Amino acid sequence: MSCLVVIPARYGSTRFPGKVLARLGGRPVVEWCWRSARAAGVGPVLVATEDERVRAAVEAFGGRAVLTPPACPSGSDRVWRAARGRSEALIINLQGDMPLVKPSTIRRVAELLRRRAGADLATAVTPLRDERRAADPNAVKAALARDGRALYFSRAPIPHPRDGAPARRYEHLGIYGFRRRALEKFVRLPPSPLERCERLEQLRALEAGMSIYAAVVSERPAAIDVPADLARTARLLRGR
Repeated sequence: MSCLVVIPARYGSTRFPGKVLARLGGRPVVEWCWRSARAAGVGPVLVATEDERVRAAVEAFGGRAVLTPPACPSGSDRVWRAARGRSEALIINLQGDMPLVKPSTIRRVAELLRRRAGADLATAVTPLRDERRAADPNAVKAALARDGRALYFSRAPIPHPRDGAPARRYEHLGIYGFRRRALEKFVRLPPSPLERCERLEQLRALEAGMSIYAAVVSERPAAIDVPADLARTARLLRGR
Protein backbone atom coordinates (compact mmCIF):
# COMPACT_ATOMS: atom_id res chain seq x y z
CA MET A 1 0.00 0.00 0.00
CA SER A 2 1.29 3.45 -0.92
CA CYS A 3 2.24 5.76 1.94
CA LEU A 4 2.52 9.53 2.42
CA VAL A 5 4.31 11.23 5.32
CA VAL A 6 2.90 14.61 6.37
CA ILE A 7 4.63 16.75 8.99
CA PRO A 8 2.24 19.25 10.60
CA ALA A 9 4.41 22.24 11.54
CA ARG A 10 2.34 24.98 13.13
CA TYR A 11 4.22 28.20 13.80
CA GLY A 12 1.68 29.44 16.35
CA SER A 13 2.35 26.89 19.09
CA THR A 14 0.76 27.98 22.37
CA ARG A 15 3.56 26.85 24.68
CA PHE A 16 6.49 27.63 22.36
CA PRO A 17 5.63 29.90 19.41
CA GLY A 18 7.85 29.35 16.41
CA LYS A 19 9.40 26.17 17.82
CA VAL A 20 9.43 24.42 14.44
CA LEU A 21 11.85 27.08 13.19
CA ALA A 22 14.01 27.13 16.34
CA ARG A 23 17.64 26.34 15.53
CA LEU A 24 19.01 22.99 16.57
CA GLY A 25 22.51 21.99 15.50
CA GLY A 26 22.45 24.72 12.86
CA ARG A 27 19.14 23.62 11.30
CA PRO A 28 15.49 24.43 12.03
CA VAL A 29 13.70 21.78 14.09
CA VAL A 30 11.33 20.95 11.24
CA GLU A 31 14.25 20.15 8.92
CA TRP A 32 15.44 17.41 11.29
CA CYS A 33 11.96 15.86 11.15
CA TRP A 34 11.89 16.11 7.36
CA ARG A 35 15.32 14.49 7.03
CA SER A 36 14.24 11.55 9.21
CA ALA A 37 11.05 11.12 7.18
CA ARG A 38 13.01 11.15 3.92
CA ALA A 39 15.53 8.64 5.30
CA ALA A 40 12.69 6.29 6.33
CA GLY A 41 11.94 5.76 2.64
CA VAL A 42 8.25 4.89 3.11
CA GLY A 43 6.93 7.45 0.63
CA PRO A 44 6.83 11.15 -0.31
CA VAL A 45 7.10 13.76 2.46
CA LEU A 46 5.09 16.99 2.84
CA VAL A 47 5.20 19.69 5.50
CA ALA A 48 1.78 21.15 6.37
CA THR A 49 1.85 24.61 7.94
CA GLU A 50 -0.32 27.67 8.47
CA ASP A 51 2.53 30.16 8.22
CA GLU A 52 4.41 31.54 5.25
CA ARG A 53 7.64 31.69 7.27
CA VAL A 54 7.59 27.93 7.75
CA ARG A 55 6.75 27.30 4.11
CA ALA A 56 9.67 29.48 3.01
CA ALA A 57 12.08 27.75 5.41
CA VAL A 58 11.04 24.29 4.18
CA GLU A 59 11.49 25.22 0.56
CA ALA A 60 14.88 26.76 1.39
CA PHE A 61 16.23 23.40 2.59
CA GLY A 62 14.73 21.54 -0.38
CA GLY A 63 11.46 20.25 1.08
CA ARG A 64 7.89 20.66 -0.11
CA ALA A 65 5.37 22.53 2.03
CA VAL A 66 1.65 23.19 1.68
CA LEU A 67 -0.26 26.00 3.37
CA THR A 68 -3.27 24.94 5.43
CA PRO A 69 -5.88 27.01 7.31
CA PRO A 70 -4.74 28.49 10.64
CA ALA A 71 -7.87 27.24 12.40
CA CYS A 72 -7.26 23.48 12.04
CA PRO A 73 -8.29 22.06 15.44
CA SER A 74 -5.50 19.44 15.60
CA GLY A 75 -2.37 18.27 13.86
CA SER A 76 -4.26 15.41 12.23
CA ASP A 77 -6.82 17.86 10.82
CA ARG A 78 -3.93 19.77 9.29
CA VAL A 79 -2.51 16.52 7.88
CA TRP A 80 -5.85 15.71 6.26
CA ARG A 81 -6.05 19.13 4.61
CA ALA A 82 -2.62 18.47 3.06
CA ALA A 83 -3.36 14.86 2.04
CA ARG A 84 -7.00 14.85 0.95
CA GLY A 85 -6.27 15.63 -2.69
CA ARG A 86 -3.76 12.80 -2.98
CA SER A 87 -4.22 9.05 -3.44
CA GLU A 88 -1.92 7.28 -0.95
CA ALA A 89 -3.73 4.59 1.06
CA LEU A 90 -1.66 5.15 4.23
CA ILE A 91 -0.90 8.54 5.75
CA ILE A 92 1.77 9.05 8.41
CA ASN A 93 1.39 12.04 10.72
CA LEU A 94 4.88 12.85 11.99
CA GLN A 95 4.78 15.79 14.36
CA GLY A 96 7.08 18.66 13.48
CA ASP A 97 8.55 18.93 16.98
CA MET A 98 10.28 15.51 17.07
CA PRO A 99 13.67 16.34 15.52
CA LEU A 100 15.50 13.18 16.60
CA VAL A 101 12.89 10.61 15.57
CA LYS A 102 14.59 7.61 14.04
CA PRO A 103 13.76 6.61 10.45
CA SER A 104 13.34 3.05 11.75
CA THR A 105 10.49 4.22 14.03
CA ILE A 106 8.67 5.73 11.06
CA ARG A 107 9.13 2.47 9.15
CA ARG A 108 7.86 0.43 12.12
CA VAL A 109 4.64 2.46 12.24
CA ALA A 110 4.05 2.05 8.49
CA GLU A 111 4.80 -1.69 8.67
CA LEU A 112 2.48 -2.18 11.65
CA LEU A 113 -0.38 -0.51 9.82
CA ARG A 114 0.22 -2.67 6.74
CA ARG A 115 0.46 -5.85 8.79
CA ARG A 116 -2.55 -5.39 11.10
CA ALA A 117 -5.61 -5.39 8.90
CA GLY A 118 -7.83 -4.50 11.87
CA ALA A 119 -5.88 -1.39 12.86
CA ASP A 120 -7.41 1.98 12.05
CA LEU A 121 -4.30 3.73 13.35
CA ALA A 122 -0.76 2.79 14.30
CA THR A 123 1.65 4.65 16.55
CA ALA A 124 4.85 4.11 18.56
CA VAL A 125 5.73 3.95 22.25
CA THR A 126 8.91 3.43 24.20
CA PRO A 127 9.41 1.86 27.66
CA LEU A 128 9.19 4.45 30.44
CA ARG A 129 11.33 3.85 33.52
CA ASP A 130 12.14 7.40 34.62
CA GLU A 131 9.78 8.41 37.43
CA ARG A 132 10.32 12.09 36.73
CA ARG A 133 9.21 11.61 33.13
CA ALA A 134 6.27 9.55 34.35
CA ALA A 135 5.14 12.48 36.51
CA ASP A 136 5.70 15.10 33.78
CA PRO A 137 2.38 16.07 32.11
CA ASN A 138 4.28 16.97 28.92
CA ALA A 139 5.27 13.28 28.59
CA VAL A 140 2.23 11.36 27.34
CA LYS A 141 1.82 7.87 28.77
CA ALA A 142 0.14 4.89 27.09
CA ALA A 143 -1.52 1.78 28.50
CA LEU A 144 -1.44 -1.19 26.12
CA ALA A 145 -3.11 -4.58 25.87
CA ARG A 146 -0.89 -7.64 25.37
CA ASP A 147 -1.34 -7.54 21.61
CA GLY A 148 -0.22 -3.90 21.43
CA ARG A 149 -3.69 -2.37 21.19
CA ALA A 150 -3.83 1.00 22.90
CA LEU A 151 -6.28 1.13 25.82
CA TYR A 152 -5.71 4.72 26.93
CA PHE A 153 -3.34 7.67 26.71
CA SER A 154 -2.86 10.15 29.53
CA ARG A 155 -0.69 12.94 30.84
CA ALA A 156 -0.95 11.24 34.22
CA PRO A 157 1.42 8.39 35.22
CA ILE A 158 -0.56 5.32 34.14
CA PRO A 159 -0.93 2.54 35.06
CA HIS A 160 -0.73 3.23 38.80
CA PRO A 161 1.24 0.48 40.62
CA ARG A 162 -1.00 0.06 43.63
CA ASP A 163 0.46 -1.92 46.55
CA GLY A 164 3.76 -2.23 44.70
CA ALA A 165 2.34 -4.25 41.81
CA PRO A 166 4.60 -4.25 38.72
CA ALA A 167 3.65 -1.60 36.18
CA ARG A 168 4.66 -1.76 32.52
CA ARG A 169 4.72 1.87 31.50
CA TYR A 170 5.20 3.35 28.05
CA GLU A 171 5.78 6.86 26.80
CA HIS A 172 3.96 7.78 23.63
CA LEU A 173 5.90 9.15 20.67
CA GLY A 174 4.17 11.76 18.52
CA ILE A 175 3.69 9.77 15.35
CA TYR A 176 0.50 8.26 13.89
CA GLY A 177 -0.20 6.13 10.87
CA PHE A 178 -3.76 6.32 9.48
CA ARG A 179 -5.57 4.36 6.86
CA ARG A 180 -6.99 7.01 4.55
CA ARG A 181 -10.59 6.16 5.42
CA ALA A 182 -9.75 6.25 9.14
CA LEU A 183 -8.18 9.71 8.89
CA GLU A 184 -11.19 11.00 6.94
CA LYS A 185 -13.50 9.61 9.64
CA PHE A 186 -11.34 11.00 12.44
CA VAL A 187 -11.32 14.59 11.23
CA ARG A 188 -15.11 14.56 10.79
CA LEU A 189 -15.61 13.66 14.44
CA PRO A 190 -16.09 16.52 16.91
CA PRO A 191 -13.49 16.89 19.65
CA SER A 192 -14.42 14.39 22.35
CA PRO A 193 -14.78 14.93 26.12
CA LEU A 194 -11.61 13.01 27.00
CA GLU A 195 -9.68 14.75 24.22
CA ARG A 196 -10.69 18.14 25.60
CA CYS A 197 -9.88 17.04 29.15
CA GLU A 198 -6.36 15.71 28.47
CA ARG A 199 -5.65 17.80 25.36
CA LEU A 200 -4.73 14.60 23.49
CA GLU A 201 -6.27 14.16 20.05
CA GLN A 202 -5.79 10.37 19.94
CA LEU A 203 -8.45 10.03 22.63
CA ARG A 204 -10.99 11.23 20.06
CA ALA A 205 -10.28 8.09 18.05
CA LEU A 206 -10.52 5.77 21.06
CA GLU A 207 -13.80 7.31 22.22
CA ALA A 208 -15.22 6.76 18.74
CA GLY A 209 -14.35 3.04 18.89
CA MET A 210 -11.41 3.25 16.49
CA SER A 211 -8.51 0.85 17.08
CA ILE A 212 -4.95 2.07 17.67
CA TYR A 213 -2.01 -0.36 17.76
CA ALA A 214 1.43 0.60 19.02
CA ALA A 215 4.90 -0.54 18.02
CA VAL A 216 7.28 -0.69 20.99
CA VAL A 217 10.61 0.89 20.04
CA SER A 218 13.80 1.61 21.97
CA GLU A 219 13.97 5.24 20.90
CA ARG A 220 14.54 7.89 23.55
CA PRO A 221 11.87 10.57 23.11
CA ALA A 222 12.92 14.11 22.27
CA ALA A 223 9.76 16.10 21.61
CA ILE A 224 10.07 19.87 21.92
CA ASP A 225 7.04 21.19 23.82
CA VAL A 226 8.58 24.09 25.76
CA PRO A 227 11.79 26.14 25.33
CA ALA A 228 13.66 24.06 27.94
CA ASP A 229 13.22 20.99 25.71
CA LEU A 230 15.36 22.61 23.02
CA ALA A 231 18.46 22.57 25.27
CA ARG A 232 17.74 18.98 26.36
CA THR A 233 17.43 17.90 22.73
CA ALA A 234 20.66 19.70 21.82
CA ARG A 235 22.43 17.65 24.50
CA LEU A 236 20.95 14.45 23.08
CA LEU A 237 22.08 15.48 19.61
CA ARG A 238 25.63 16.01 20.82
CA GLY A 239 25.53 12.60 22.51
CA ARG A 240 24.57 10.95 19.22
